Amino acid sequence: MKKRPEITDATRESFVNAFFQLAQKKNMEQITIREITTLAGYNRTTFYRYFEDIFALIEYAEDEFLQSTLKVLNEQRGEKGIGERQFFEIVIHCFHENADRISILMSEQNRSHFVRRLREKVPGNLYQPGGDTAKIKVIKDIYFYGIMHAILVNLQSQNALPDEDLLDIIQKLFNNWYRPELTETRGGHDAAAASPSGSPD
Repeated sequence: MKKRPEITDATRESFVNAFFQLAQKKNMEQITIREITTLAGYNRTTFYRYFEDIFALIEYAEDEFLQSTLKVLNEQRGEKGIGERQFFEIVIHCFHENADRISILMSEQNRSHFVRRLREKVPGNLYQPGGDTAKIKVIKDIYFYGIMHAILVNLQSQNALPDEDLLDIIQKLFNNWYRPELTETRGGHDAAAASPSGSPD
């Protein structure tokens, strides 16, 4: 007899929750499957029914966050898409709602992997496919990775900037450096399409 979906989901989440509890106390690279199963109250055989290894568990947790973020983005997406400020406002809001897990998923060991997956999954995102020169790729990396790092640092800071102030800085960076730099590098082509919505607003 097959287990009910709610039972299998609850078991999977038990492993995920155990991982994050352990990750609050130690480096995620030092966490073992034995520690996860002991804390979750299951054996290794059950763990392997759900995850190939710990990396698969981490990707599952990333997917949960990415899917919930994309759901909000799609709900807010109008006919003209989502403007630069609104895009990062939604990201910051989702980070706040998942602060404990985000701090771990965007730890030094996992940050590049997580941000790369976020960038790839956002439709019409900052990283347009094809035709990018090496310089354009560097500009995009500085912009997107830099902003995501700043959001995380601010989220964890005891003297954090208000979200609106952080969004003002991001908007100025987009208007005064990112978009003009791409426009110049591309030889005058409209870089507004480099925003998540194709809109500079």
